[in-house]
Amino acid sequence: MATKATAGMGTLGVIALAFGLASFQVLGEWNAFNVGNLVLGAGLAALGTVNAFRRLARRTTHADRGPTIEAGLTTLAIVWGAVLVQLAVAHWGPRFDWTFEQRFAIAPATASVVKQLGDDEGVRLSLYGMQGDPRLRATRLLLEQIANEHPNAYSDERDLDLSPEDEDRYGIGSSNSVVVRHGADGGDRWRLVERPTEGALFEALAQLRDPVRRVLYVAAGTGEGDLEQTDDAGFSGLRAALETEGYEVRPYPSAVHPDVPGDASGLLVIAPERRMTDEALAGVRRYLDERGGRLVAFLEPGRASGLEDILADFGLASPDALVVDPVTGAIEGDSPGTSPIVNAYADHPVASGLNRNRMTFFRRARAFLPRKPRPDDRVGGAVYASGESWLYDAPAKLRGNETPARPADARSDYHALVAAGQYERGGHMARIVAFGDSSFASNRYLRALFNLDLVMNAVHWAVEREAEISIRPKSGGLLQFPVPVQTALNALYGVGLLLPELIVMVGAWVWLRRRSA
Repeated sequence: MATKATAGMGTLGVIALAFGLASFQVLGEWNAFNVGNLVLGAGLAALGTVNAFRRLARRTTHADRGPTIEAGLTTLAIVWGAVLVQLAVAHWGPRFDWTFEQRFAIAPATASVVKQLGDDEGVRLSLYGMQGDPRLRATRLLLEQIANEHPNAYSDERDLDLSPEDEDRYGIGSSNSVVVRHGADGGDRWRLVERPTEGALFEALAQLRDPVRRVLYVAAGTGEGDLEQTDDAGFSGLRAALETEGYEVRPYPSAVHPDVPGDASGLLVIAPERRMTDEALAGVRRYLDERGGRLVAFLEPGRASGLEDILADFGLASPDALVVDPVTGAIEGDSPGTSPIVNAYADHPVASGLNRNRMTFFRRARAFLPRKPRPDDRVGGAVYASGESWLYDAPAKLRGNETPARPADARSDYHALVAAGQYERGGHMARIVAFGDSSFASNRYLRALFNLDLVMNAVHWAVEREAEISIRPKSGGLLQFPVPVQTALNALYGVGLLLPELIVMVGAWVWLRRRSA
């Protein structure tokens, strides 16, 4: 009976330790579940070991010692096997990432920029730290993983106390800082990253790329979204993202200078609150028709900016109606269904890399009805609400969280929230991407889910920079606002594992009892 109890305690201890370590690896943080499991598992394993040694000391016959010695040798074999596996992992460096957000895998955008810099004279990532800083290990692993993306990328670690010249040259103010250098000798151009998440390192690497920047003009003067405004309703985050990825952002005061400047790589118009002047609209039309212009436009339901007529002429008609998607509940005080959470994407470069597990979030959006104006044009939707969505044709009448009443003749369909078109005009190739929502790209929502990737990929496609289309790193994991997916996952990987753990423990105990019967 004592042997059965000893084996049971050891087995249950191993199970508890396994669940505790698995929970910590997935979450990357300690919580009551994984700490409790580790304490319980270590206690049970220790009790089992002590009981086993006590029984071994009391054995007097060879027949009695045999089973206990066999169990001890089996335990030693398991321990040494684990040690050998650990040594093999340390030598060959395989890594596994089973987290929902792929937290421990390098994002495609990071890998792409490292390849570009590696092909262009190389890049070095130097970690400066002080002994005893517990953050260094995680940063070191991150740098090694990034450096592994290209033979001409290198990472090293330096003692900050022994590097006073570098400290002064780069302005290093604290331990766990990274200097990213690029050039013929690995140091001609550099950026300092004092909080080295993958997102921050990606931005630093991106800023070291080709210094030739594309000029992107942003319409201003009729109540468009403000790229200088830093509060939640502003678009300063979008400006920072554009500048990070190689754009020089300039204002386009359309009412004063209706013609789009000749050095424009593209034109960005963010939901004017008032109708643009006829002269400005004529200038946008000339830019597209005569010069093969590149336009990224954000509309809003209940607003008439004048762009709607131009987009309709290019096959991107957008009725002034609000998309209501019953699949999505009430969010941020809005009525249910008026803020679609989207995971339906077309096979289009604008939505490249997005799938059912990479959602985007729209708050009160209008839809597009793509249709080719000419046979050779290429026009279509890129992002869709669910097949249950329908259109409410009086968005301006809604107040607060009022629920729109569904008309009897409302038709459910996959309504396009983002549409794109490519057109040969005047010997040039024009491109347009239109969004049915502007708050999608505001400071409040730009980094929610995969919104940033969709916006930046749309801009890259419009200005014909398809090589830059990618999925960017999520600093510190996904910002899961307004849907608290991470909160749900924390519960799943914590208390949510309790039931399967108990089932495994009960099964192990029953198996041990039957085996010893």
